[in-house]
Parts: sequence; C-alpha cells; structure tokens
Amino acid sequence: MTNKSTLIALVAALAVTTGGLGLSLTGVFDGLSTTQQESSNWVTSNTANGLMMGHLTVEAHNEAGDLTAYRQSDNAVVDDGEQCILKMLFGGGANTGAYTSTGACTGSLTKGWDVIAIGTNTADAADEQVVLGNETSSVYGLERKHATTKTWSNGTGTDLTQVVLAKTFTNGAQAHTITESGLFNSTTVAGSGMLARQSFTGVALSTGDSITITWTFTVGN
Repeated sequence: MTNKSTLIALVAALAVTTGGLGLSLTGVFDGLSTTQQESSNWVTSNTANGLMMGHLTVEAHNEAGDLTAYRQSDNAVVDDGEQCILKMLFGGGANTGAYTSTGACTGSLTKGWDVIAIGTNTADAADEQVVLGNETSSVYGLERKHATTKTWSNGTGTDLTQVVLAKTFTNGAQAHTITESGLFNSTTVAGSGMLARQSFTGVALSTGDSITITWTFTVGN
C-alpha cells in the first residue's frame, strides 16, 4: 500500500509536470498532518504557472486607409499543433515531429508556423480541426502567405516572452467576407500543418480593401 510520504512525492512529481497546464491541486493534501502539509508546501509554491497563450487581432481598412472593422479574441491551438509542439521540444533527431493530417504529429519538422491564411467559414474553432473551413486559397491577394513581420520579445523577470506575427492581405478580386484565420507551416495547402485556428464575426472586403491578421503567442506566466 502506498504510504503518505510516497503519495506526497507522486503528487509533487505530477504537479511539476502538469503545472503548466493549469491543473489545480486544491484538496490534494487534505487529511495529512500539519507537518506533512508543511513539507509539501514546496509543491504548491513552486508549481509552474506557465502556459502558451495566444491572441488574434483582425483589422480591416478600405482603399482610402480608413479603419472599417476590428476584431480580437483568444486563439485556439488545435490538437495536432499541440502534438507537434511537444515533439519539437522533446523529440530530437529523426523523431522531431512534423504535422500529418491523420492525427498524431509524425515525421521530421523542418518549417516553423509563420504562414497566415484566411477564409470564409463561420464554424467555431475545434481541437480536431486540421485545415480552415473554406480557405481563400485561389483568390488573388487573399491566398496564404508568410507573415510580413515577426517580432520577438525575450522576457526576463515579469516581462513576457512572446512572438507577434502579422500579415496584411489586400483584396484584388470580388467582394469577400472573411470569418476565419489559421497559422500554418507552409504556403502549400496540401499536407501543411495547422497550429491554430480561430473564427470571428465576418469582415466584409470590397475590391481594394485590406485586412491585417496578427497572431500573438506568449509563453510563461
């Protein structure tokens, strides 16, 4: 039978490995003696609070440069993106994972997720998604492209560690209503990997209008 000191060690290990996922330890140590609870305080006081947090900002301007629409929301990192992140960090060598549209991240990862795509599908973001609902892949001016700007902030102390990726698309065809964006690792649609997707209230674009998509990822607490 597992004794209480062993239980403390097991829970402590679990806390260290899952603290970054925001798991709560409330009530875990109920029933232990005061001394045992005091000896376990390092678990709660040193549990990491770090997360990969993301934010999506959408701005649209007409041909004259006037702001016509503004949207912002948290982004949604999809399952395959999460799997690839772990394999990038801990896979190494030939096991460093790249995206596959069949589920688990497999293969060798050679490209970063700095390609921004937009589309017209209104479905909510979901973990199992691997592509946009209706990407504007064949529309001149609105096809996916590498981020024009990529700004790194190396956090120290309370400063945030983050990357901000942005791309402005100018509509050169008929009117479109943009309702979704995704972050990919290739400008080639077939076989590319999607890290994150988010949908938003439609942004109507006429010929000559532009839309700027900004993805922000923050790592840490």
